[in-house]
Amino acid sequence: MSDPTEIAKLQAMAAQLAHPSGAAGTAIATNMNVANARLAERAIAALAVLPGQSVVEIGPGNGRLSMDLVRRLGEGGRYTAIELSPDMARECQTHLAGLSSCAVTVINADCRAAALTPASADAVFGTNFVYFLDDLTQFLQSAYRWLKPGGRLVIGIRSKTAMAALPFTPFGFRLREASEIVAAMAALGWREIRDEYHDDEGEREINGLVVKVDAHVISGNK
Repeated sequence: MSDPTEIAKLQAMAAQLAHPSGAAGTAIATNMNVANARLAERAIAALAVLPGQSVVEIGPGNGRLSMDLVRRLGEGGRYTAIELSPDMARECQTHLAGLSSCAVTVINADCRAAALTPASADAVFGTNFVYFLDDLTQFLQSAYRWLKPGGRLVIGIRSKTAMAALPFTPFGFRLREASEIVAAMAALGWREIRDEYHDDEGEREINGLVVKVDAHVISGNK
């Protein structure tokens, strides 16, 4: 592709996907909620959390896909969101605070720099955030440190093949095979690692682009 105007549009889309901001960020977050609802549902189901537990989510966007999770955690539960975008962090707080007696904390920070109490979480999860991590091992070490013994990590992603077909991913996306994530987890001592692949959602149109909707749900225990 050599059209400067088209390249600029794709760069702008990629930047908003990585760090939604302003009116364009609000719009793209809404579109992503539609596209990623099933992936988020599958990732949350893989957590197998119980009421009263503590959950950390990486990159929740505006938080709407986590509303049922916060309700489920309920009394005694704790939900902590780590969201890089200030605009999305504010929206996440608005959408999730007060949904139930679950304590909600939204931290506006890079997940690689977030200072959470060691061994304080029963589960850590996130969907479609690893594309923006240059150092996967650093994140996996942090998640391991945050989790209680036996705690669970769940990462939801699209396949590398599906993501590579999108025209905006050359601009700032780090695409990885699911097997690379599994291998990195194994090297760090995660146990009972699983990679569940789903290819039953067909295709969707997102911002004028037709996207194959598949999913890897990768999980492991500390």
